[in-house]
Amino acid sequence: MPLTALTAYQALDLLKVEAGKTIFITGGTGGSGALAIPLAKAHVLRVVTNGRATHKDRLMALGVDKFIDYQTEDFVDVLSDVDYVIDTLGGEDTMKLFKILKNGGAMVSLNAMPNKVFAKRMGMSAFKQFLFGLVGRKYDKVASQNNQRYDFIFAQSSGKDLADVSRILIEGQVPVSIDTIYDFKNINQVIAKLKNGHSKGKSVLRVNN
Repeated sequence: MPLTALTAYQALDLLKVEAGKTIFITGGTGGSGALAIPLAKAHVLRVVTNGRATHKDRLMALGVDKFIDYQTEDFVDVLSDVDYVIDTLGGEDTMKLFKILKNGGAMVSLNAMPNKVFAKRMGMSAFKQFLFGLVGRKYDKVASQNNQRYDFIFAQSSGKDLADVSRILIEGQVPVSIDTIYDFKNINQVIAKLKNGHSKGKSVLRVNN
C-alpha cells in the first residue's frame, strides 16, 4: 500500500487538483487505481474510472461516481472535457486520453514515457533532460496543441505524504481488497496471476517461519 498510495497521492499533487472538478483514473481495478480513487475523493473530486464489470461494485464502494466497463464501452466515446487524468496503464491508451482531456486540463502517467518536465523536476543533468525530452516529445506535442499539461511520475520518499495518506485511508475506513493468499512456495502462481491481470485485489504471500 505505501508505494501505490504514495504514487497516487503525489500524482494528485502534480495535477494541482481543485475540489469539484472531474478526474478520470484509468484501470481503477488495479492496485494504483484502486488507491487513487479514495485519495481523489478526499480531494473532493468527481471520480470516473474503467475496468471489468465484475469489479464495479467494489469500486463504487470506494466512491467512484461513474464506472465504465471497458469491454463494452470505450472511454473516448463516453467522456469529454475531463479536468484531470491519472494514467495508470500506459500503452496505446495514453494518446487517446488527450482526446477526453479538456483544453487546459492536466494528465499524469505512471506507466507511459517520462518527459523533460519530469527530468527537470527530478534534478537530472541537462543531458538527461534533453534525452527525456526526446522520449516524451510526442506527448508534450499533443498536450501543447490544447494547452494541456503532461507529466510523468516516479514516487519520492516522503514521511509527510505517507502520514497524510495514512490519515485519509484510516479516516475513510478504506478497505484493502485481498484476492488470494498464497504460501511462499507457490510464488510462481502469484507471478502468473499478476501477469494475467485479472486479480480482484492484492495477492498476499504467506511466509512461514
